[in-house]
Amino acid sequence: MRKIATVPIVAGIALVTLAAFVSTERPAVQLIHSDECSTVELWQEDLAAHGFDIQPTLIDELTLSEQRAMRLLPDEMRDCKMASIAGYHVIGDVSADDIIHLLRRKPLDVLALAHDSISDETVALHHDGTLERKTDG
Repeated sequence: MRKIATVPIVAGIALVTLAAFVSTERPAVQLIHSDECSTVELWQEDLAAHGFDIQPTLIDELTLSEQRAMRLLPDEMRDCKMASIAGYHVIGDVSADDIIHLLRRKPLDVLALAHDSISDETVALHHDGTLERKTDG
C-alpha cells in the first residue's frame, strides 16, 4: 500500500485558499475627512495594506445619511473621518479585519461600524439606533 504524502496536499489547499483570499476584489472605500483630521493617513494606510481601493475626499459637510449615523453615536464614537463602503458607514479607526468581517456577513440591520475610543473596540450601529458590541466567540 502506498502512503499519501500529506504535506503537498495541505500546502496545495493552503495555496488555493490564499489565492482565493488575495484575488477577492475589495469594494472601493470612499474615505471622507475634515481638514484638521490628523489620524486619517494611518487609517488609510491600514486599509490599503488590506487591499482596499481608497478614494480620499476632503469635506466640509457630511451627507444626510452620514449625519444620521454620526448623530446616533455617543460622543466617544464620533470621529473626524468616515468611510462609505458597500452601503455601510465606517466611523473612526475601525480595523480592516472588522470591516472585512462586516462585508462577508452583509447584515441588513447594520448602518455603520464605529470605533469606541474608550473601550478600544468596534461597535455596530443598527438602523434603529441600538449599538451592538463585538463579543468573543
